[in-house]
Amino acid sequence: MSNFETTKKDLDILFELSLNARATITQIAKKVKLSKQVVSYRLSLLEKNKVILGYYAITNIYMLGKTHYRVFVKYQNMSSETEEEFMNYLIKNPKIVWIAYFDGDWDAAFLVWADNVREFEGIFDEINEKFGIYFQQKYFSIATKIEYLKFKFLNNNINTSSIIFGNCYSNHKLDKLDSNLVNELNLNGRATLVSLANKYNSSAKVIKERIDKLQRNRIIVGYNIKLNHNLLGYTHRKVLLKLSNTSKEKIDQLSTYLKNHKNFIYLVKPIGDYDYEFELMTKSNEEFHEIIKDIRSKFAEEIKSYNTVIHYKEPKSGQSYNF
Repeated sequence: MSNFETTKKDLDILFELSLNARATITQIAKKVKLSKQVVSYRLSLLEKNKVILGYYAITNIYMLGKTHYRVFVKYQNMSSETEEEFMNYLIKNPKIVWIAYFDGDWDAAFLVWADNVREFEGIFDEINEKFGIYFQQKYFSIATKIEYLKFKFLNNNINTSSIIFGNCYSNHKLDKLDSNLVNELNLNGRATLVSLANKYNSSAKVIKERIDKLQRNRIIVGYNIKLNHNLLGYTHRKVLLKLSNTSKEKIDQLSTYLKNHKNFIYLVKPIGDYDYEFELMTKSNEEFHEIIKDIRSKFAEEIKSYNTVIHYKEPKSGQSYNF
């Protein structure tokens, strides 16, 4: 565990990066009212001490004709050796784009971007054949709309716009350079135009034009940081709701409430057993329970039940993908 202690300056810098992880040092310095030298120094410390684990482009794969398939699993008779084998299999599988360890009602989850349900079925069948005997429960879900609310918990700022990916569909085709740029920015959202140009034998001007086009077409909808929330004293939870009233009006009311609260970072509209999901950061169990108590009170007629997990590790994220 690092002994590095974050300051108010650090939290302000992290917040600005959660708004746009490609923001320049000059842009960040202006927003946080610090010199460029101070911002550069504090940023290098945040990276060195693993508070920032990386930067990535938020890829709107729905605009590429793909669907966001998720699998949640609860283990049975799963030894630590078998779990390691399972995770290594998922990590090496090029079709798996994200993996998370959970503590709570589910033990793990993984994400597949697939062109259609038959492609997803083939990918899952292979996994199930090897490890299905260790799955006590499986939950399949398609995320149709994901809303990123930024890391407002860092500075209590609720007056920020959100980033929506999903809730749309197109079938843009990427050429080799575009595909490479999306992958590179997913691996390092702060990669410079010059470094990208050198790597792909192009010019900074062409690279900028390509990235601008990817953003205009909403294939890349933003840039975020990979934050080591544990070092900041936060617990990251996902809450999965079953609702008695799933009308658009009620979902919108719930969404509006959550967006006007500093702790929430993601809202998800899924197709599956659960009707709505959200993710939040809290400093203590007491804070989490007070928030849940308030939600259940305000939406008592709508919420039938909920399950919750603590999101504590991502063995795989921010990797390249064969678009």
